Amino acid sequence: MTASMTLETTRLRIQGAVNPSRRDEYRFELFRADDETLLGTIIVSALHRPDIRTAHVHCQINPLFLRQGYATEALPAVLAFVFTKLDFQQIETSIHPDNEPALAVASRLGLQFRYSVLPDEQPRHPLTFVYHQSDRISSEVHFDFSAVSRLRQVKQYHAAKALVASYLHQKPDDPVVHYQMAWCHDNLGEEAAAVPYYVTAIELGLAAPDLQEAYVGLGSTYRALGRYDEAYQTLSEGLIHFPNHAALQTFFALTLHNLDRSSEAIERLIETLVDTTENPEILAYANALRFYASRVDETWDSE
Repeated sequence: MTASMTLETTRLRIQGAVNPSRRDEYRFELFRADDETLLGTIIVSALHRPDIRTAHVHCQINPLFLRQGYATEALPAVLAFVFTKLDFQQIETSIHPDNEPALAVASRLGLQFRYSVLPDEQPRHPLTFVYHQSDRISSEVHFDFSAVSRLRQVKQYHAAKALVASYLHQKPDDPVVHYQMAWCHDNLGEEAAAVPYYVTAIELGLAAPDLQEAYVGLGSTYRALGRYDEAYQTLSEGLIHFPNHAALQTFFALTLHNLDRSSEAIERLIETLVDTTENPEILAYANALRFYASRVDETWDSE
């Protein structure tokens, strides 16, 4: 791009030019085609990467025009120009975890989250996304499970929640997204906020193996909130579907204790212990433990 370049999309005229004070930076102004209103700017600047020609892309839309799809419409045209005319092979962009509109655009365009060490594990540190020339822009939402998992592994719970929230805005009927959002709230100690997401995920038809974990999450959260009857109902329902799930059995036992049914709780805990342990010292007494499990309050006169 020696001086300027005009790109056109359905609703936009995109006017690009080289930054006169920095020859490796390009500025694209987004104008609404029907009335020439300036909507925002996309800045593309070269990054020094030894192995691949990379540019950083920063998109800023006027707050008056957010959530109207302008960034989603403009970026594919600009990225195509960056790859075909400027010979870049990869772009990077940084998005603040609280910037849900930008996260939504990133997921819609298929930009992949790239984990890097975050200084001091700051929960509000910007997230880095990358896009390669060979990647395919799609209108489908890309739910990057691995990105959310990596953020959780390094305890970046706020960032994981922000990433999932961006998917939730686009796929409000996806049970997996609701399940992931419930998990994010639980990670942050926001048990009450997690409940409706667990409930919705199950109601929308969440499939195994996530389904059994959702029953565990919802049931244990109800119990932690002191909502014992709801915990009992949820865990009972989970055990109908997954009768041999050890975690469901264990949390069900804890709930029985909270409901003043301690003998039943101990019986279930002992049965679960014997069924799941590999400890030879416990297994040596398996038959005796099973016998006493349902008779914890009984005694036997030796005479």
